[in-house]
Amino acid sequence: MAATPPESPEESSSGIRLRFARARLPAEPHARPTRIASLIGMCVGASGGTLYGAILSARIPPLSTWQGSSISVVVGLALGCVVGYILGPNLTVRPYFWAEETLETLPTSELLGVLGGVIVALAIAAMVALIAGGLPFGLGWVVAVLVAAVLVPLGLTVGHRRRKDFSMLGMGGGSTGPPLAKVVVDTSAVIDGRLLDLARGGFCLYQLLIPQFVLEELQSVADSGDPIRRARGRRGIAMLEELRALPGLDLQFPTVDYPSMPEVDARLVRLTREEDASLLTVDYNLDKVAQIAGVRVLNLNQLATAMRPTLVAGERVEVEVVKEGREPEQGVGYLEDGTMLVVEGGRDKLGETVPVVVRSVIQTASGRMIFAHVDCEEAEPEPPAPRRVKSSRPTGGGGR
Repeated sequence: MAATPPESPEESSSGIRLRFARARLPAEPHARPTRIASLIGMCVGASGGTLYGAILSARIPPLSTWQGSSISVVVGLALGCVVGYILGPNLTVRPYFWAEETLETLPTSELLGVLGGVIVALAIAAMVALIAGGLPFGLGWVVAVLVAAVLVPLGLTVGHRRRKDFSMLGMGGGSTGPPLAKVVVDTSAVIDGRLLDLARGGFCLYQLLIPQFVLEELQSVADSGDPIRRARGRRGIAMLEELRALPGLDLQFPTVDYPSMPEVDARLVRLTREEDASLLTVDYNLDKVAQIAGVRVLNLNQLATAMRPTLVAGERVEVEVVKEGREPEQGVGYLEDGTMLVVEGGRDKLGETVPVVVRSVIQTASGRMIFAHVDCEEAEPEPPAPRRVKSSRPTGGGGR
């Protein structure tokens, strides 16, 4: 979907500077720490496996021979290397990076709710430890640990669900007044250009979130070798520059990223769900995927369809016949908003503006399609014979 970016992300090949872009993250920014943790885990596992093999050879008589000791040590060494290589990053760097990524994108109210749930769970576990401290063989501490193991996940879940209570207490942020609804903007919606028209007209009453990975994808499109894609990317960058210059528009550029998700569409859906926002796009496939994931979608194509003027059967309009239709005797014209109008009997009217009568309106997945026929009442008063021929074509009457 995106082409290879240039070496300098601050300057595109078109000469348009994207001042808010940053260096593209590598495909796997945690690769080096993961390899280091795997090597350290392999060394620790090799040492442990060798020691365990030596202990087994000393305690088990069949392995006390020189051959048995060698086999047990080699097997222990190999198993220790494999287990340490696998468990090393899974027990160290990967949980750390997961926690860092989660805490970075967690809203304040949700973070406070989770911390409150964990604190309450640990307090209950501490009270159980004090009460059961007199049990023999240290059973009191065992009971306290089990209670904590059960209540801490429960506290996390309850705190997450009751995060709105913290927001109502004013602990979720210091903003006053009702916040604007958040909308995450897709790359296709930026390139489309109609968002800029809505913002200029004052109809964009949202907080627009354009994440950093969308900016990177937009710049990669502007640097594409395909001239059509390059032109679309440049247009999107120009649209962003004009959006930033509009007064009163709340436009944010979150730096959050999800390196574990290579697809931009998956990142958009995840960010939209985490921000409790809507997704603005013109991409049909992304629209359907986001709706399946439970995300509210704002599609500019649907808005444009809803804003088109509605014609009803029997209404008279004038249209210029610009080309021939698929069926015999058909002509095709377009209304001012781009709606296609099929004119029965309009093939011999190419290049002319003729009055037509709407016969039916069909709504398709790609938009509206209007069928009409030439208005015989307002046709030019020609001799009777030619007029009867023209009027019989669109009606499909059984003159024969």
